[in-house]
Amino acid sequence: MSNIEPAHDLLDKVILRQLDLLEQKIKCELNIESNVNNGSIHLAKSRYIMGQSSVSTTKLPTESSPDFSASIMCKTIEEDGMTKLKLYQNKENTIVPLHWFGVLVPQNLHMAQKIFQTTLSYVVECSNIQLQLKENMKNINALRKYLNIISKS
Repeated sequence: MSNIEPAHDLLDKVILRQLDLLEQKIKCELNIESNVNNGSIHLAKSRYIMGQSSVSTTKLPTESSPDFSASIMCKTIEEDGMTKLKLYQNKENTIVPLHWFGVLVPQNLHMAQKIFQTTLSYVVECSNIQLQLKENMKNINALRKYLNIISKS
């Protein structure tokens, strides 16, 4: 019976950690939503300034366009015994997407690009929190099994 109390305390701490992670994830998702909305507004302003045909899907690359790599990539790393995702700048075979819309583009298009790049970091942060949530759930289930075994004996 002496092992039950520390196990319950540990389970309480792990559950509190789970609630904290859930709160972080919700905040992160709200940041993503806010940034996507702001970036879309800047895109709409750019489209208004430059004209409908200047900022449209017809300017985007198609299957027949030359291949290129994304300027920001994501890789998996091991940190503190956990798998995490991390963004990094890709230097090879990249192009500047703003040039698809011309050389002199409005500031709103630059702002939209910066906002969407920030959104990428929030998406990666949210994914990392999700990975922590899954790991924490494994710990909670293991502690519950342990408590069931102790209580039966």
